[in-house]
Amino acid sequence: MLTALALAFLAQQTPKAAAPAGPPRLVVMIVVDQLIPEQLRRLEPELDGGFGRFLREGTVFWNATVDYSNTETGPGHATLATGRYPSSHGIVANQFFDRAANAEVYCVGDAGAHPMSDKGVDAASASVSPANLRGDGLGDLIQAAQGASKTVTIAGKDRSAVLLGGRQPDAALWWDTQRGGFVSSSYYGEKLPAFVGAWGATWAERARGWEWTLEVKGDLARLGTAADDRAGEASRYGRTLPRRLPEKDEELGGAVFSSPLIDYFTLELATLALESVDLGRDDAVDFLGLSLSGCDAVGHAHGPDSVEVTDLLVRADHELGRLFAALDEKVGAGRWIACLSSDHGVLDLPESLGARAVGARRIGMNELAELRKAVDEEVAGLNSGGADLKLALTEQGYVFDEAAVTAAGLEPATLREAIATAAERSPVVAAAYTLDELRAEKPVDPWASLYARSIAEQRYPDVALRLQPWTLLGLPMGTSHGSPYPYDRRVPLAFLGPKVAHRARFDAASPTDAVPTLLALLGIQPATALDGRALTLD
Repeated sequence: MLTALALAFLAQQTPKAAAPAGPPRLVVMIVVDQLIPEQLRRLEPELDGGFGRFLREGTVFWNATVDYSNTETGPGHATLATGRYPSSHGIVANQFFDRAANAEVYCVGDAGAHPMSDKGVDAASASVSPANLRGDGLGDLIQAAQGASKTVTIAGKDRSAVLLGGRQPDAALWWDTQRGGFVSSSYYGEKLPAFVGAWGATWAERARGWEWTLEVKGDLARLGTAADDRAGEASRYGRTLPRRLPEKDEELGGAVFSSPLIDYFTLELATLALESVDLGRDDAVDFLGLSLSGCDAVGHAHGPDSVEVTDLLVRADHELGRLFAALDEKVGAGRWIACLSSDHGVLDLPESLGARAVGARRIGMNELAELRKAVDEEVAGLNSGGADLKLALTEQGYVFDEAAVTAAGLEPATLREAIATAAERSPVVAAAYTLDELRAEKPVDPWASLYARSIAEQRYPDVALRLQPWTLLGLPMGTSHGSPYPYDRRVPLAFLGPKVAHRARFDAASPTDAVPTLLALLGIQPATALDGRALTLD
C-alpha cells in the first residue's frame, strides 16, 4: 500500500484520462530473484495480485529453463535484458576473471563511475555501470527503433538494476544495504531523480522497528510450506516469525534488504516513477525494469519452502497487483505488456532434502583444500622448474597465465588436461572441462554445451569444474545456486498483455526468449541477431 507521502506526491501531478485502446506504450519486465516455478504453483490459492494476474490472464511457460551453466544473478539479469547468452553479452558470472585486466572483477564494477545518493556524487569512491555489458539491452533496442522512449530500472541489487537497464537508461536505482535508501551511479547523471528524494525522506521512519508478522493466514502446510525454524536455516536476523527490524539506523539498510520491505519499497518507488517520469504516456514505447531481490535474500537464509519466503512472495504479489492497477489507470488497460521471470533457481536446504531421501550434502572447505592440493601436485609434476604460472581457482574454475606457461616450456592445452584429470579424481567434482573442449565445434557432452555458453572472449577459465549434484560448497547454513543442474536452471517465464492468450504451456522455453518475444509483441525487429526466439502467445 502506498504511503501518504507517495499518494500526496501522485495527487500533485496533472490528472490524465485513461488512454483509448491502441498499441502498447509500456513494457514492464519483472524479475523475481531466485523464484522457481513451484512457488507460483504452491502459492496460487493466495495469489490474487500481480503474480495471480499472470496466472489468471497470461501465458505461463512452466518448463522454462536457463540455457547456460552459471546460474547467478549477473548472468541471469543480463540474459533477460538482452536475449543473448553470457558468451555473447559478456556477463559470465557475478565475479569473473578478466584476462585483459589480469584480475577478477565484479560484473558491473567500474572504477570510472562513482556512487550517487541524495547527498550527491562521491567522486572519491568507485561504483558500478554497464561498462562490462557487451551489446544492447531491451531498453536500448526499443530506443533504437522508436527514438523517444524512456527506460527506468529499480532493484534491490545494483547488478540487477544496472544490467536490466542496458547501456543508456534514463535512470537505474538500487538499494544501499549499508546506509539504506535507493541510490545510483554517476554513470546515470549528476543527481538522483526528484521522486527518489521525495520518497527517501520517510523510509527509515517507516522501517525502524517494523515487525514482520505473517500476512498469510491459516495453516501454511496447505501451501506446501515447511515448518518454521528448520535445521540448516541461517539465523542472522532470526529463524522464525514474527521478528522486528532494528531501531538503529546504521543497521536498517541490511535488515530491510533481508525482509519483505525491500520488495515493498521497490514497487512503491516504481509506482512513483510511473507518474514522475511519464512512463507510457505517449506513443513512444517505454521500458520499466523491476527486480525484486527479497526472495533471494530471504531464500538464501531459509530455503525456498520456508515460512519466510512464503509470506514474502504473497506480500509481493499484493504490491505488484497495486502497481498493475496503477498501470491500468495511468497508462491504460490494454496499453502495456509485461513479462515475469527469474534469473536462476535454487537448491533446497540439504537437511530438508536429506529428510526426503535425496542425497544432498554440504561440501566443507577441507574437501576443497584436498582438491586444490591434488591439482597443485599434478601441476608441479609438469612444472619441474617451479615457474610461477599464476594458477588460481576462481568462481568460474581454474585459470593460469598462458604467457607464463609458454615461457616455462609447457603447452597450455597439456596443462589444462592435467588440471582437469587431477580435478576429476576429487569426490566433489563430477566433471572438468578444458577450454579446448568448450571451444570445440562438438562439445564432449551436453553439460559442456551449457558451459560453453558461459564463457566469453577474455572472460573464460582454462578448466571449468562441475561439482557433484545436490551439493553446496562452503556453506555451513542456508542454501544457494550457481550450478547447471535442473534445480538451479528451472525458472518461471510468463507474459501478460492484450495480445497474450490465457494459456499454460509446457513446451521448451528460456529466459533468453523474453526479449525476442517482447519485441515481437511490439512489432520491432532487432537490428542484430539474438540468441533467443520469439515465442507465440496468441
